[in-house]
Amino acid sequence: MKRVLGTLLILISLVPRAYAGKVESVQEALVKQCQRKVSNEEALSLVRSLYLSCIPGTLVKVDETCKVICLKPNSGVIGR
Repeated sequence: MKRVLGTLLILISLVPRAYAGKVESVQEALVKQCQRKVSNEEALSLVRSLYLSCIPGTLVKVDETCKVICLKPNSGVIGR
């Protein structure tokens, strides 16, 4: 039981770092494309829409005045 709890604790502590590079990329994209700085927390909340649930090359609406190009890399898959 202690081993399971220890492993779980380690995994939980690593989760915030999993998106560290993506958070910085979101912040850079917002500065470049919207001339807007955001906190780490706000950038973390945008990782899903700008990386995970968008189609590469499309514009993603961040708010009423800002659209950012999807940051997900193109996988190179051809056709459907």
